[in-house]
Amino acid sequence: MSADFQKKKLGYFFKILDLNSNGTLQMDDFTELVEKVRVTMAYEPEGTGHKRITGKAVKLFNSLVDDIKPSSFNEISEEEWINFFLEKVILSRDEETLDDYKELIFNFMFDFFDQNRDGYISKKEYEDFYDIFGIDRAYCDKAFYLLDNTQSHRLSRYDLMNAVEEFFSTSDPTLPGNWIFGNWDSNPHAVL
Repeated sequence: MSADFQKKKLGYFFKILDLNSNGTLQMDDFTELVEKVRVTMAYEPEGTGHKRITGKAVKLFNSLVDDIKPSSFNEISEEEWINFFLEKVILSRDEETLDDYKELIFNFMFDFFDQNRDGYISKKEYEDFYDIFGIDRAYCDKAFYLLDNTQSHRLSRYDLMNAVEEFFSTSDPTLPGNWIFGNWDSNPHAVL
């Protein structure tokens, strides 16, 4: 497995989550994400939907902090992020940790963006995902097409779980899962 390829993808995903672009993952990034989702999904402040997504975001951030054990209190640097996922998850072949994180990230994404709760991510819901994370929409059509294994014009739980697994565990740049978060070979928040 190419460590350089994995580092590039992990660094790209880190930058997606670093919504305030300050070089660290903090709870602020996750609360900003929750607010963007709340507004996009038209959830009432402190309503059921808002509380559900807040709980998921807090759980993901706390899991990351607990496992990565950053040197600065509740601030995960890009280097710490990459080292953790590369050494403790991907290269160690620790299937349990890899499965835990695939599940956490998958549930985080799927539950946030399955707006109508039908068990699928529509093209519109996927576009909202790109918009909320500031991912260049130029890659949205390509990614959706590649991930839609059955060409059903929607992404199933299986499609997304498979994509998350490919993103985190493959060194083959041609596999569709590498596109789940757009063009991993770019800056996700670059202004065009």
